[in-house]
Amino acid sequence: MNPRSLTILGGAAAVVAVLAILVLRKTESAVEATPGGAKLFPELTAKVNEAASIEVKRGSGVATLKKTGENWGLAEKSGFPVDRAAVRKCLFGLAQMTTAEEKTAEPSQYAKLGVEDPATEGATSALVTVRDAGGGTLAALIVGKERTGKNYAGGRQVYVRKPDEARSWLANGDLGLHEKGSEWLEKKILEIKRERIRAVEVRHAEGEVVLVDRDKPETNDFTLHDVPEGKEVSYPSAPSSLGSALEWLNLEDVLPASEMDVKEGAAATTKFSCFDGLTVLVTSKNVGDKTYARFEASYEEPPESAGPPAPPAGAADAEKKPEGSEDTEPAKAPKKSREEVEKEAAEMNARLGAWTFVVPAYNKSSLQKAKSELLKDAAPPPADAPEATAPGDGAPPPETKPEEPEAKPPQEEAPTPPEKEPEAKPPGFERE
Repeated sequence: MNPRSLTILGGAAAVVAVLAILVLRKTESAVEATPGGAKLFPELTAKVNEAASIEVKRGSGVATLKKTGENWGLAEKSGFPVDRAAVRKCLFGLAQMTTAEEKTAEPSQYAKLGVEDPATEGATSALVTVRDAGGGTLAALIVGKERTGKNYAGGRQVYVRKPDEARSWLANGDLGLHEKGSEWLEKKILEIKRERIRAVEVRHAEGEVVLVDRDKPETNDFTLHDVPEGKEVSYPSAPSSLGSALEWLNLEDVLPASEMDVKEGAAATTKFSCFDGLTVLVTSKNVGDKTYARFEASYEEPPESAGPPAPPAGAADAEKKPEGSEDTEPAKAPKKSREEVEKEAAEMNARLGAWTFVVPAYNKSSLQKAKSELLKDAAPPPADAPEATAPGDGAPPPETKPEEPEAKPPQEEAPTPPEKEPEAKPPGFERE
């Protein structure tokens, strides 16, 4: 083969190689641009357990979730526990997020997708940064607007951009980010079921005392004490609303107890007493449109008249044994022992004692319930009922009617016998 032929063949081979590279790159790009494409952080799945902090930076502020031992807390709230499910959703959401479609690399267009730098004035984006215990960055992503559209029925998609790259993407996945730092917090303060509550006493700052109680858990409605004359309970179950006040007690915000003294200027102290001896004292204070509350638990010996809590529905059926079988162990009483209640109270104080909570308005209404909210004017007597007049007050005595003889049941009269007919005589014997 002559040199000229070799040159032509070599050039053709070079062209083929270049075309192959271009086709390969185009194919890889196409794979990344399709739903379920390349992962944004392919190495994060293997390192997700190394995450020690998650920083969510917005134009309105920063929320820093930090891991201490096995627990996560919000640094801006002195380490108060955060919702662990939300932490997991964010971490694994980042690890599993994939590219769906390539978007703009032009900075002037970032705001349309919400992927601009959060420090930009008016920015709506959030910069999420995950770091390990040594401060090394495991993942960083600017998260923008969610894809919406009447004709789109797929999974959650959001516009994103890595902070060190110009290219933005439409990505598959959802990190469950919150707008405010307080929204990351563990919301539940307490959950004490109504079936445990024996009595609730609300002492208002101005001196009014509202007391409701019941003698045993089987008694459905609570009784309101010291009802004023001329008043009555608005409806039978109205006092029972206080017994349910600790069933769904969630926070709106939290701060260290040292930053808010609720005892100074408190609006009310509310004491919840359980059949098993658990007692929760709630001190609440109103500041502006917020209600702050602190919680203190203890054990108090319940009165002897208070029966044990009723077993949960269906428990009796569950403990029934087949006919003919013998009981091998005594039935367990549902009532907690004093030691169990004291341990519960100690754990409650350890978890809540250092904090002051901002509670929602619907919780405030129960913690500061006024007696007037449970009462209505007593119903007047029927209009046709005569008024009783005390003797000797000058009023004429009521008219009296002579007593009528007691009615006796009618007696049946004996039937009158028929007149006796003259005896018939034989003919010929008549007297002349």
